[in-house]
Amino acid sequence: MNFVTYNVPAALAETYRGRKLVVRFHDSAELQQVLLALHPDDLLYLQLLLPTTTSADLPQWGEGVPIDIVMSSPEAEFPQLYRFAELLERHPVRVSIPVVPGFSKAVKLAVALNLTVKLEVDQPKPALVEEMMQVLEYYLHHSTVTQPIDFFHNTLLAFYHKDPVTLWMIQEEDPVYFRYVTEQGEETVARRLAGTALQGECGVDEKFSQEIRAEDQECCHCEFREHCAGYFKWPRQEYSCGGVKTLFRTLQHAAGELRQDLGMYLRADLEQRP
Repeated sequence: MNFVTYNVPAALAETYRGRKLVVRFHDSAELQQVLLALHPDDLLYLQLLLPTTTSADLPQWGEGVPIDIVMSSPEAEFPQLYRFAELLERHPVRVSIPVVPGFSKAVKLAVALNLTVKLEVDQPKPALVEEMMQVLEYYLHHSTVTQPIDFFHNTLLAFYHKDPVTLWMIQEEDPVYFRYVTEQGEETVARRLAGTALQGECGVDEKFSQEIRAEDQECCHCEFREHCAGYFKWPRQEYSCGGVKTLFRTLQHAAGELRQDLGMYLRADLEQRP
């Protein structure tokens, strides 16, 4: 059985019919092609690419099909999220937000509108790491946050459950399970790594981490290697991970506190029972 999900442009959706798909589109004309070619059960997400698409592009179709709103310039586009919030009446809605200067405004508005968030992160510079840390603190400690902000949310769960889930999987970029198809029909690992050749069904630990070990890179002895698996060493392996490690440490510490608090609650509950 093929468990791979393909992220494809609308123009190529029919070519991949019968597989699990994420279909991305820019306008309603492209969407109509998708609706004619696919069954809703084939779709993991419909991706609306901003700034060209609007909530009006979605007809009364496929109720329950998840929608992924993909931003390109979050600081300019975040007011559009008000209009997309109405989709929650018919669809689960996620917002994919690139980590660029000012992205935190879009994150906070999306969460306030009850939309889940996925951060599209590459190799952030120190100023962006600082903004990510502010968003992480907001996610961990702001009482009104009720929706996940990934990759923070699933990394926190991985630390809590001591589960070796990698960022490649959380970010939907592990080539064993996800493939990105370019506008030209080329299958690659992910949008941020377009042009990276795929070799068979090898996983991230084999394909990427092996190269990092061979280069004796920073992450060879990193305490977070089990969860990162070299994610932040691509595409430039000389990238210094000092900043992003602070994010991992904060998540690891929060998971430890959560585990401790839950343990204390369970013990107190047992002690109070007759």
